Amino acid sequence: MISNGDDNMNAMVYIPFSTMSDLKNTFYLDAITLDYEGDHAKVVRGVRTSMAFHHGFDPKDERAVFVFDAVKDLADLNVITVGIKVLLGFIGMLTLGIGGVGLMNIMLVSVTQRTREIGVEKALGARRWQILFQFLSEALVITFIGGVAGVILAYLVSWAVGSLTLWSAFIEDASEGDIHLIIDSGTLIASTVILSFVGIVSGMLPAIKAARLDPIEALRYE
Repeated sequence: MISNGDDNMNAMVYIPFSTMSDLKNTFYLDAITLDYEGDHAKVVRGVRTSMAFHHGFDPKDERAVFVFDAVKDLADLNVITVGIKVLLGFIGMLTLGIGGVGLMNIMLVSVTQRTREIGVEKALGARRWQILFQFLSEALVITFIGGVAGVILAYLVSWAVGSLTLWSAFIEDASEGDIHLIIDSGTLIASTVILSFVGIVSGMLPAIKAARLDPIEALRYE
């Protein structure tokens, strides 16, 4: 069989082995491709044992003959993929933590600058839970705006980049093996829940501080 290395049936030509010997030296083969069923590790050991018996090398010597085990390599690729996801997840959590600290500082500064306003609200009859709800709502609004901006940016990047070349750089018509940037709805929902939690936690301390302000001291604040 002559092919360009992919599974495109229109690019394959089947010819007799004797005819192939007229086109190139068939004594030294470029590769042997096997389709099999069962345990891939046993098949690899069987191939190495057979090749070692006929060509006189140690079957444990992996340098003697190269065996491409697609199942094993796919498993290794999955491990790398999981590792990348864990790394990106850690970076995302670290970014959310830094953003939460920044939001908390902004809200604390806002409480300090609006101390007299809080005092006026309490003097007019505002209760602690109302002040708490006010500042917590402001923190959630800021978080919501930042989250929406992040989602829009993610969709713009996904739309602009589309995909990153991987397998198509080596094999024709192999775009399915490239890296495609897709926004997963499950990840989007999980990110929204986490972001909401960060917003609540970051806004709670400033909101509690504002709610506990003494109205008389707040009105005297310069």
